[in-house]
Parts: sequence; C-alpha cells; structure tokens
Amino acid sequence: MGGHIEIPVNNGDTLYVTQVSKNGDVILNKWDGDAQTYEYNIPGGDLVMLLNLYRYVKENDMQNDFINPYGKNKE
Repeated sequence: MGGHIEIPVNNGDTLYVTQVSKNGDVILNKWDGDAQTYEYNIPGGDLVMLLNLYRYVKENDMQNDFINPYGKNKE
C-alpha cells in the first residue's frame, strides 16, 4: 500500500507527498522544475498533529502566521 499526491505550488515548484507503507512516514519532496530541492520525512503521528492543529486554528479563527494570518483570535 502506498499513495502519492502531487501539489503544484504558486511559485512554479511542485510538492510530492508520498506514503510508502500503511502507517509509515510521509515523505515530502519539493521540485523546482527538473531538480529536487529538498526531501524530508514526517512521522505519521506528527502529520496527524499537524492536521489537528490546522483544523483547530481554522475552526476557532485563531491568528497564526502560517495557517491563518488574519485570524481574529490570538493563539
């Protein structure tokens, strides 16, 4: 089991998000045209926490520099 998501970024780069095995780390690759500019692994538990943080910030309209810079409520 594995999955792959390709995300075009507004600066022309592309992010590739891959999970090689069920419950395994998520691998993030960033490409600038034909050259890979970085790669790193996100442990599954960390990814779940990041998604929960994103949901919490959005649902509560929290101000966050990366997720919701114009949020009404201070973190």
